[in-house]
Order: sequence, then C-alpha cells, then structure tokens
Amino acid sequence: MNYVLISIGNVPEYIKYTINTIFSVDRDAVVYLGTDQNIDYKNVKTINLNNIESEQTKYLKELNIYKKTIFEKNPLWFSSLLRIFYLRDLQKELGLRNLVHFDNDVLIYKPFEEYKSCFQESKFNITPAFKKRLVFGFSYISSFEIFDTICNNLENILNLGNKSNWEFHNNTPPNEMDLLGMVYSEDNNLFNLLPTLPYNSNILFDPSSYGQYIDGTHVHPKKFYSRRSINFNDLIGVELYSKRINSKFVNNKPYVYWEKRRYELCNLHVHSKRFQKFLPKNYKSLI
Repeated sequence: MNYVLISIGNVPEYIKYTINTIFSVDRDAVVYLGTDQNIDYKNVKTINLNNIESEQTKYLKELNIYKKTIFEKNPLWFSSLLRIFYLRDLQKELGLRNLVHFDNDVLIYKPFEEYKSCFQESKFNITPAFKKRLVFGFSYISSFEIFDTICNNLENILNLGNKSNWEFHNNTPPNEMDLLGMVYSEDNNLFNLLPTLPYNSNILFDPSSYGQYIDGTHVHPKKFYSRRSINFNDLIGVELYSKRINSKFVNNKPYVYWEKRRYELCNLHVHSKRFQKFLPKNYKSLI
C-alpha cells in the first residue's frame, strides 16, 4: 500500500517513528514524504511540494484565511489546511490511485490488508471526531475525482468565508477539521466515515481521542496520578467519560473495551509525542 505523509515547514524528528512503524507493520508499504524541506530518508520517496504545486494550491496560499487573525502566529493551522491540497496535488502528480494518509504523529498496528474491507473505493474515507469535524487520524483515498471535488468544494467555502468575514462561523475562520465537516454537511455522499466505536464494527480507528485518553497531550502528558485527558467535543470522549467503553495500551497494542470484549485499534494518534511507549512489537529502525 502507498502511504503518504505531508510535512510543511520543519520536518519533526519524531516522524521517523511513524515511518519506521509503517515499514515494520506493513511489508507491502511504499512510503512517500511530501515536504518543502531538503531532506532524505532511506527507503522513503521524498517529493518536493514546491515542484508539484497546483494553481489552486498557489491561490489558497496567497489567500491565507488566517492572516491578521489570532491564528496567524500558529503555523499549524495554515499548514494543516494546505496539506489537503498538497495531498491532492501529490496524488495526481504520481498517479496514485490508492493511498493512505494520516497525521505525522500517528502509529499503525495492522497491515492494510487486514482492514481494507472498511473502505469504499468511490468515496473519501476518513476518521470523524463527529460529523461536523473530520480528523486525519486515518484516511484512505482511491478516487482522483472525489478528492478533486472535495478540494473544489473546500475552495468555495474558503472564498465565501473570506468575502463574508466568516459571518457563518462567528466571524472566525475554522480549522481544517471543521472545514472538512462543512464539506461533509454539504454533500455527505463524498465521504465514508471510518468506524471509531465498537457498537457497529469489530475494526476500529482512532481519530484522536483514544491516544489523548491513553497518554494525554504534548503539553499535558499523562502522569501516574493525573486524570485522564478526555475531549468532550467528540463522540469517543463522551463514551469514555460515561465509562461505556475504556481504552488501554497492552502488550504493544492499543485496545478498546466494551461489554467484556476488546477490540484492537488499527492506529493510535500519539498526541503526547512519547512514541517509545507505543511502538508495535515488531518495530524496527529502517530509515
């Protein structure tokens, strides 16, 4: 399977854990790193984003919806949004009909073949926090046409928001998760939301909350006596707080527990950045 990671600006050192885990878990993996930095990893196909930039991406860089807002000082907001368009540009440039993409602080624990039944080839497959917020905890893309449509619909929202000073969003530009949620609200037929709770599926993905619950965040990592970090703005957080479900990392694997059964997560979003604690059993350093 093709795995595509995008890193705009400085490439974080921890991305090596993400890439090594991909190679360790999925023997059929081909890893592409799209970046604007001069960097080269063994066994990784590096793509210079500046060389594949579409006219649409150039336009949205100039538009920069976060300029002169309180979010301008945090480059992550803008780079996370641009990542969507660069991902589309890279897919087209390389002619990749099938690719997996997730944030750079995500680890996987199963090869693609073990969960490919979850995906719909004719849709954009992505993990939801809830239906109005879509998160790159895990995504799968196969259709050029569908992803192109999503980027075009997203551009329309960005143009409308910029012209109206985002009056339909409390006069504040949204982040890329909420923007994707807006595209979903306009046409949910473009999307397949991946299963995140055990009530209707034996295969589960972590958008963000399981990793946050297990080990906290980079700013507030989990300590022995500290309370669990729960995000009440998503469905998983509410279910964890209600104690209907639980989540633990046991024997090098993340699990979700419900009604005396356990379900292995395909991935874990490691917000704490303490990757050494969550490496799969067969982890090897290969880059």
